[in-house]
Amino acid sequence: MKNTLIYLVGFIVITLTSCDLKEEPYGFYSDENFYKTVDDADAALLYAYNAFNFIEYNRGIIDVGDLPTETTDLKPTEGGGVETIVNWKATNSNEALSNFFQYCYIAINRANGVIQNVKDEGFDEDDKKRILGEAYTIRAWSYFSLARTFGRVPMQTELVATEAQTNPEMAQNLDEVYDFIISDLTTAESYLSINRRTGRFDKVATWAILSKVYLTIASGKAYNAAGYRDMSKDANAMYEEAAKWSGKVLNDQSEYGFDESLQSIYDVNKPDGPEHIWQISMDRSGNQPGEFSSTPLMWMPWGPGSAYFVKNADGDFVKTTNGWEVYRVNPDFKSTFDENDKRANELMRSTIYDEEGNVIGSVNDGNVPGIFSIKYLDPDFKGDRTSARPFMIRFTDIALTYAEAVGPTSDGLLWLNKVRNRAGLDPVSGLGLEDFREAVLQERTWELAFEGHHLFDLRRTAKVVTTVPAAQAAGLTEDQAAFYAIPLREVDLNTNAK
Repeated sequence: MKNTLIYLVGFIVITLTSCDLKEEPYGFYSDENFYKTVDDADAALLYAYNAFNFIEYNRGIIDVGDLPTETTDLKPTEGGGVETIVNWKATNSNEALSNFFQYCYIAINRANGVIQNVKDEGFDEDDKKRILGEAYTIRAWSYFSLARTFGRVPMQTELVATEAQTNPEMAQNLDEVYDFIISDLTTAESYLSINRRTGRFDKVATWAILSKVYLTIASGKAYNAAGYRDMSKDANAMYEEAAKWSGKVLNDQSEYGFDESLQSIYDVNKPDGPEHIWQISMDRSGNQPGEFSSTPLMWMPWGPGSAYFVKNADGDFVKTTNGWEVYRVNPDFKSTFDENDKRANELMRSTIYDEEGNVIGSVNDGNVPGIFSIKYLDPDFKGDRTSARPFMIRFTDIALTYAEAVGPTSDGLLWLNKVRNRAGLDPVSGLGLEDFREAVLQERTWELAFEGHHLFDLRRTAKVVTTVPAAQAAGLTEDQAAFYAIPLREVDLNTNAK
């Protein structure tokens, strides 16, 4: 961390892959002869976004958000530390968690470089606001990811230019972390316009993240969750802020919206569909890991030959590549879905077929190791290269955020029941506030399964141990399950990370 010098050298840096990147959190940068043009600044901004493309980060979305929960099982022979995440035995030396921590800070330091160097450049004001707005959002999102995963973290708020800056102070409490996140997002919101570009943040994305931030604080206070219970925030005021910002996503723009078709949401060739407020930009045409996505292979089973077919909801057969069968749908979780729920019936599979439609493997015959999700499919795959992008922020996520925030009002019921109707379920009615919010949380579990959200919902409502059998078996309390420990590598290198 203290002996690494990274030079920004135009667009070349954007093509770095996880195999050759040696940068550590807070690693040094040199900005000499850089940031002279808007193109230079855009290159640096893309470099900051690029941190999300690395395997260490984008695999962490599932490893952190879903694997530790009751929804997802793991290939028994999988290593790399994820096996201890599943059984809630992870320590501060866990490789997967250390990698996720590291790449959040890589994004933060790259964003810091953009912010510090662009603020005082004489660029066109519109260009300057756009670049700064996106950089502030990258930094805010990264700290939000860290706060929900690790709690209090070191606050690196400026570009690392000297060795002394590689020991940032720990936040005093969660108030400090979340106040910083909110400040970045409100600044970004004032700078950005509504401008959809796959893989990029715009004004609507800042509204969406703000709503998620405020809901996390509100529910953390309301449910007496560790860390949040001590924040100097009022739960009702935070719910009001969550409703305000999520309401803007629902009502104050027309670029994004509620997709009535589940199949359309998960169509790999529709990244500009109404649901997708933010996805990580990946494409099968890329040549290096991170430029393309291998997410489908993490879910797909290994079948005979190099490819096989799965049956789609309309009865058509969709070609997919052999997978590594790392992630599996927990069968007990699948059984919690209503028998008519399309999210189970259309988006989970247990059988694979040949091109003639003949069964060549299933869970029942033992040739498929477990139920698998088909949210991530790309029939036009090229080997292990696909365009199946992680679903970072969907419109439905924010619709449910709004419903949870406002409670069982007519609008809250409207959005909850829109989600249920699309899934083929009956509407709910006649619920009090507490029961309604529990219904929304359950709906989030079904709707957003395998998209990296569930652990954070369990933590902010202090329900990890009561919901996840592995956490209970590990003998943890809710407070112990609330956050992972700061990685040992960071503690060793940063004397303030205690």
